[in-house]
Amino acid sequence: MYDSIADITALINEKESQQTLLRTRMEDDFDLFSMKDYVPKGPSGKVRKGYESYTSSAPRNFFDKVLDGLGKANMQIQIMMPDDADEEERRRASQGELFIFGALLAVDRNLVKRAEPPLREGLGFLTCLRGWCALRALVYLPKGQTDVHFDVQPWDALHCTWEMGRDGLLWAARKRRATKAQIMGEYAIKINGKEAEVIDFWDEDLNCVIVDNIFAKKPTPHKIGHVPVYIQAVGSMPTVQQKNYLTTIEHRGDSVWSSSRGLYEPQNKYISWVMDLAKKAVAGSLVYYSDDGQKSIESDPFESWTMVKAKYGTEKIEQVPVPGASPEMLAALSIIDKDIQQSSLPYPLAYGGTKEAMSGRALSVLADATRSIYNPRTEALARAYTWLCEELLSQYKVKGMKPVKLQGYKDDTYFSTKVKPSDIDPSWFVSVKVEPRMPRDEIEQIQTALMATGRRGDTQPLMSVQSARETYLDLRDPDAEGDKVMEEMGESMPPIMAANIAASLKRRGKDELAEQVAMLLRPQGAPVNGAPPSPVNSAVSPPLPPQLVELIVKALAQTGQGELAAAFLEALKVSAMPPQPVAAPNGQGGM
Repeated sequence: MYDSIADITALINEKESQQTLLRTRMEDDFDLFSMKDYVPKGPSGKVRKGYESYTSSAPRNFFDKVLDGLGKANMQIQIMMPDDADEEERRRASQGELFIFGALLAVDRNLVKRAEPPLREGLGFLTCLRGWCALRALVYLPKGQTDVHFDVQPWDALHCTWEMGRDGLLWAARKRRATKAQIMGEYAIKINGKEAEVIDFWDEDLNCVIVDNIFAKKPTPHKIGHVPVYIQAVGSMPTVQQKNYLTTIEHRGDSVWSSSRGLYEPQNKYISWVMDLAKKAVAGSLVYYSDDGQKSIESDPFESWTMVKAKYGTEKIEQVPVPGASPEMLAALSIIDKDIQQSSLPYPLAYGGTKEAMSGRALSVLADATRSIYNPRTEALARAYTWLCEELLSQYKVKGMKPVKLQGYKDDTYFSTKVKPSDIDPSWFVSVKVEPRMPRDEIEQIQTALMATGRRGDTQPLMSVQSARETYLDLRDPDAEGDKVMEEMGESMPPIMAANIAASLKRRGKDELAEQVAMLLRPQGAPVNGAPPSPVNSAVSPPLPPQLVELIVKALAQTGQGELAAAFLEALKVSAMPPQPVAAPNGQGGM
C-alpha cells in the first residue's frame, strides 16, 4: 500500500507527533530506571549550586523486584484439544508443542548470539519499563542455507509507530540507529557517516527497509497475509477518547511506575532539604559577643578540649540556632512514603524484611497485594507468547518449508525431533498461562487438601484429588502431576525396582551382581537366556542368601546410591539398614 520513501516517512512522522506525550512519558520512566540524579532547584527553576542532592533508589529496587518476579513466574504453553479428540490428534498436538518449544529455544539462541537477553527476559524488561509489548516474528529459509531460521525480535515501543485497523495492524514501523559496519553486514550498503537511521516498515502485503533515506530493501511482498508484528498495551485500559475526541494514548500502557512516577521527585526534594539541614547542623557556627565586636576564636572549639577566655559579664559565646525540619515537611514525607508503598510492593514484607512466621490469612492478604502488581505484566506476557506461538506455527505451515530438526526442553525433559509442515494444523488453539509465584502457606494448603480428599468412615471424600490439586495446591498442570504420581507408584513396584537396580549395577561393571538381582524377582517360568517359559504361576523366586544381599547393598552404597540400596532392602522385605557409606577416592562420602 505504501511504496515510496516520502509516503512512508510522512506516515511515520505524523504518528510520532501524535505519540509525543506517550514517548515523553516513556523517557521519564527511563530516568527512574537509570536513577538519574536529582538536581536541586529554586522556586524560579534555577539550579541551586552547593546544595545537597538525594536520589532515591526505590524506583530501581521496585523495578528489579517486579522484573525478577516476572522472570520467575510459571509459564505453561499447551495446544488445547477437545475431550473427544482421538489418539492421532493428540499425538499431532504433542508434536506441535515440541515444535513451539524448539522454535522458542532457537529464537533465544539467535538473540544471545547478538549479545541480547533471551526473548522472555528482554520482552519482560520492556513490558515493565515501557508499559507496552512489541515484537516482530519471521520464519524463513535464508538464501544459500539449509536450516529454517526463526527470527523474533522484541521491539522497543518508544521507537515504534503503528496504525490499528478493524482486524489488527494496518502497518508497523521501527526506527533504530545502526553503525556503518552493521549496515554493511545486514544490507551491503556503504554509508558516509559512522552510523545512520534504519527504518523497518511492514504493512499487510509489503516489507521494506530504509537506510539514510534510501531503500536498503525495496518494497517486497512478504506473503504472510498480515503484518507479522505484535503491539499491545499493558493493563486493561482500552482506547479512550475525551469529549473533544482527542485520544489518550499517553495514558495507556502501565509501566511499573504508572501510579507512582510523580512521587519520587518531591520525595527527593524534601529529603535533600533534610540533608541540607543536617549539613548546616554539623557546621556549628558560633557568635562571639565582645565590647568591640572584633574578637573571634582561632580554632574549632569542638575538635578537642579548648579553653576560651572571655570577659565576664560583657563577653559571651552562643551557638547560632540551627534551622530544623518543620513538622509540615515531615508530614509531607510520611504521606509520600505511604503513597509509594501503596503504589508498589508492600515493604518490608515483599523484600524479605520480616522473620516472623505469618499465618495463612496474612499470607493470603500479602499475595493479593502482590498479585495486583504482577498480574498486568504476566497477562501481557501470556498474550504476547500466545500470539507468537500461533504466528510461528502459521508461518511455518503457510510457507511450506522443508522439515526442520528442533531440540529443546519440555517439562524439564530434553527432546530432539523433526517436524514437517504437514504436521502443523492451522486450527490449533494455543493456550499460554503465566502465573506469578505468590507467598503462601504450603503446609496449611497441603493439610487442607488432605482433609478434603480423605474418607471419614463410609462417607465419600468432600473433593476429588484432581480438584484439590487445582484448588488448594495451585498446580499448573494437575493432569501431569497425576501422571507423575502414577509413574512413581509404578517405579516403586518390586519387579521394577529390581530391574532398575540390575541396570545400575550393570552400568557400574557389576555384571554378576546385576544378574543375581535380575533373577531375584523374576517370575517363575519366565524365559532365561532365551529359554521358553514354563507354565507355572508368577510366584517370586526364593530370596538371596543374606551374604549376597549384604554384598549387593554394599556395592550400591560404595557408588553413592544409598537410596537405591534402601529401596532394594524394602523390595526384599529385609529389616536391616544398609551399611555405612565408604569414603570415595576423592574424599567425599559415597551416600
